[in-house]
Amino acid sequence: MFLVFKFARSLAFKTSIVLYTVCLMNGEPNDEWLSEIRDSFPILIDIINNGLIGGANDICNEYLKSLVAVPDDTSTMDEKVLAFADYLIDKLRILSENETSFAPKDLTDILIDELSFLRCNLMDHLLLQNPVKEIKSLTISTQALMFETGLFIYISLDARENEPSPTATYCSFKLPDLLKGVDFLKQHCSDLFNKFFPKSWQSNCPSTNALEYVNFLINKLEQLLLSTEAPLNALKHQSETTYEEIVSMRKLLSDIGELANSQKEFLLTRYRDAAYQAECVIDSFLAGEGSIWSHKLGLFVVIKDIKILRKEMKSLMTMTMTCDTAIPSLDEIYYRVDEAANKLVGLKDAQKEMIELLTGGSRQLKIVSIVGMPGLGKTTLANSAYNYPSINLHFHVRAWCCVSQVYEKDSLLFDIFGQVVGKTIQTDETSREDLVQKLYQSLKGRRYLIVIDDIWDIKAWNDLKGPFPDDENGSRILFTTRQRAVALEADSIPYALRLLSPEESCELLWLKVFDGEFCPPNLSTISKHIARNCRGLPLAVVLMAGILRRIERKEDCWEHVSNTFNSSEVSNILEFSYNHLPTWLKPCFLYFATFPEDTTISASKLKRLWICEGFVQQPNLGQNSLEQAAENYLNELVDRSLVMIGRRSSRGGVKACRIHDVLRDFCLIKIQDERFIMQEHRFGGNFMLHGNLEKHVNSLLFYYGLHRAINFRRSLFDYDVILQYELLRVLDLTNALVGNGARTSDLVSIAKLVHLRYLAIRVHTNKIPSEIGNLQNLETFILIGATDEVMLPETIWNLVSLRLIQTENEFFSFEHYSQDFFQNCSQLDNLKSISALPLCHGDDVEKFILRRLTGIQKLRCKFSNSWDDCTGCNFFPLLDFLSELESLKVFFRGKTLYPCKFSFPENLKKLTLLNARLPWDEISVIGQLPNLEVLKLLNNAFEGQQWDMREGEFQNLKFLKLDSLDIEQWNTSSEHLPCLEKLVLINCQKLEEIPSAFGEIPTLQLIEVKWCSSSAMESVKQILEEQRDMSNDQLNVTVVGRVQSQGRDGGAL
Repeated sequence: MFLVFKFARSLAFKTSIVLYTVCLMNGEPNDEWLSEIRDSFPILIDIINNGLIGGANDICNEYLKSLVAVPDDTSTMDEKVLAFADYLIDKLRILSENETSFAPKDLTDILIDELSFLRCNLMDHLLLQNPVKEIKSLTISTQALMFETGLFIYISLDARENEPSPTATYCSFKLPDLLKGVDFLKQHCSDLFNKFFPKSWQSNCPSTNALEYVNFLINKLEQLLLSTEAPLNALKHQSETTYEEIVSMRKLLSDIGELANSQKEFLLTRYRDAAYQAECVIDSFLAGEGSIWSHKLGLFVVIKDIKILRKEMKSLMTMTMTCDTAIPSLDEIYYRVDEAANKLVGLKDAQKEMIELLTGGSRQLKIVSIVGMPGLGKTTLANSAYNYPSINLHFHVRAWCCVSQVYEKDSLLFDIFGQVVGKTIQTDETSREDLVQKLYQSLKGRRYLIVIDDIWDIKAWNDLKGPFPDDENGSRILFTTRQRAVALEADSIPYALRLLSPEESCELLWLKVFDGEFCPPNLSTISKHIARNCRGLPLAVVLMAGILRRIERKEDCWEHVSNTFNSSEVSNILEFSYNHLPTWLKPCFLYFATFPEDTTISASKLKRLWICEGFVQQPNLGQNSLEQAAENYLNELVDRSLVMIGRRSSRGGVKACRIHDVLRDFCLIKIQDERFIMQEHRFGGNFMLHGNLEKHVNSLLFYYGLHRAINFRRSLFDYDVILQYELLRVLDLTNALVGNGARTSDLVSIAKLVHLRYLAIRVHTNKIPSEIGNLQNLETFILIGATDEVMLPETIWNLVSLRLIQTENEFFSFEHYSQDFFQNCSQLDNLKSISALPLCHGDDVEKFILRRLTGIQKLRCKFSNSWDDCTGCNFFPLLDFLSELESLKVFFRGKTLYPCKFSFPENLKKLTLLNARLPWDEISVIGQLPNLEVLKLLNNAFEGQQWDMREGEFQNLKFLKLDSLDIEQWNTSSEHLPCLEKLVLINCQKLEEIPSAFGEIPTLQLIEVKWCSSSAMESVKQILEEQRDMSNDQLNVTVVGRVQSQGRDGGAL
């Protein structure tokens, strides 16, 4: 028996040498060796058949069958080798299940798992036939391991059939050797991966948001594997195994919560790196980079690493968890927006002194400066004075601009000019030469207050001061600055802000944590200690409050916070606050660093970017949408005092936001430390790159000079540069200087970036090329163009992942598709928002397109007359089937004929109408919408001198805005608008008065009047006085720019 075994091993060794020679030399095998091997096969087979036991007989025969193949028939050879590997694994299972076997069962089971892993992920035709020298060596080593396993099984079966012998002892020693051979193969794969693959694939991923990033990858892999187009078919086994391993590991991590020690954090970092490496391999494969075998090898290494991690993690699961809290799911988090910020703490005396400085003293133009360190409350004090009622009444006009370190002179002057004249000024409406003169003329003779926030250098004031006349009427300029020298150089007396006292710090802390309620007695002492540690810095107090309000109101919990934090340095306070963020909020917060300093950011844009970056966790089935989850994220950052609200929407949500300069500086440092974002300076502007190195950048956001460009039409940008970032998910070029915009050929190039999820770009074409349909992953598509109408190709219906498509100031149109096309094309079920569509009753948009957008929630459209001579009625397109539509904005084109028959969905919550020129009688159908909360009537939406409201209408309306209407009389009662919270009137210059009944509406909080008649202003004043006499402090009134026969004045109450 021993001789047979020795002969078989010698023959197999020679066979391996022959195979190895063929692989390395790519030549003909040695004829003498082949002849010897072939002549030996019959002899060996005869010996096996006559002298070996059944099990050993099968093993040898199967192995020899794997070798008896024509040498140049590589595909047959591969199938034999793979079949032999499968046979060995089956025999190992039988061996493991047999109780009489001398092979240790636990080690045998491990070997079965390891060989199955190698067989499924490393042994396939592409690797076995690969011409690369190092890969050939790898496959030969793998086959040699299988041969050694066959010998082990043979000896084990032989020992089982006979009495215990040295061969039985061999079994117990051989198993560990085989497992070492498996480890050697795995290390060999890793070495090859490190040799052949770019370093950017290896653990250079951002170190933020590990778990949420993995959730994003899991969803991505799931979609790819379930896709009917099977994009990963060539990597099927490796991709499926990768998905299973990542999911399995994620389940283990779900119970750990916030990492509380370095060991767990180290494991999480390795897990995140492996997941990121998997995404890079898959994205590279989908983008057509490299060879298939290289991607198979890459996923093999990922799977190997995760398997090792999973074993280590299982051992950790038996240890005591040291985390204070587990990671909650979205439905366990209660989000709310902090409304306590309006109350001043420690600044009341400063506010009084500031008002005296602004309204008293010399009548000459005077500069007042608020000076102090970051986080001391300079902007808060300036804002409180700016909006104080007596200031609003004292100055005819006010304006606010923020300068920061990097500024653009013309952009700031345009902002100021727009505030002075009471409307938004487009940058192309006036030339640079006329801007200064027009602003000067607008301010001439009027008492004005201009706030210049966050000015860093006197040069900024020298650049801006030209248009501000000194008419010796008490006008003021208010600076906020960190630099005392800036105030002195501007010939201004600095007003230095002081630090808060310990008592004021505690008062502010309680206000922020308890929303104005009393502090519980058990927390009084510890809260005072925490407040004292903030050393009088308001920003530090606010950040600490953001942490405390998220934990239980128990003394030991607060003691833990107090003991952990004991530093007075701002940087440590910021670090402490950041470390207390849940993992899913950290990347969302750091993302603010991608926006220029002091930028007020559109909340809707920010949320879309978060979603497309993969920061927002996919809600469970039946829970909120991704958009709602992103809104919850933003609200929690506001609640933690890390994000400031810039503007609120008409429905009370966050419309615009920003972060404090100090927080942004912290984010800029953090994103470098955590490899989250890179900033590059190219093409005369700033690129913010989210991702790692070069080709594997995920996101690219471009800012030219960190401010918008005014009247520049230089071409500083080459779209071919973008193509080097083949794995881009986010591309925002709306602020890039690209001549007049992207042309058709540029869009064709961009359509090669197949991983794009977010694309925002300026275009200089009225037709989008059909290649845009290649962007199968696109979720957000924003076009800013110079033409009135942008035509979309039929391939737009291929973008099944699309959630938003938008133009600004333009409208979409569609190529003339046939009815058969719409019957066969995809439905864009994920599309939630489209802006804007042309609508006409009975046209293709109504009959076909909207019918395939039944999940739409937000729609902006242009309506053309649809007059029906038979009925004598102008039919508005049927929209009642859009059951999920919540927000609708309609621009009427041309003069609308009436009567007009509307058909709105009952679920509609927000409606904006422009230029409809309908009589007030037609508004009843709108008033009967049961869920309508917001109504905006703009630019002659309705015409007529008198609006008589009717009972039973607008029963749930909370926000009403009338802008540029010719209404003169308004008849209503408090019963007509029982839920109204905010009333806004702008440029309704003929309106004689605001009905006094508005003061009787119990829910009304604000009346805002801009550029209306003086009589309207007086009526508002009277309403306010009556409510104050009745001790109603809830109602607030703001009046700006009243219109009188002799000219304009302004003020507020």
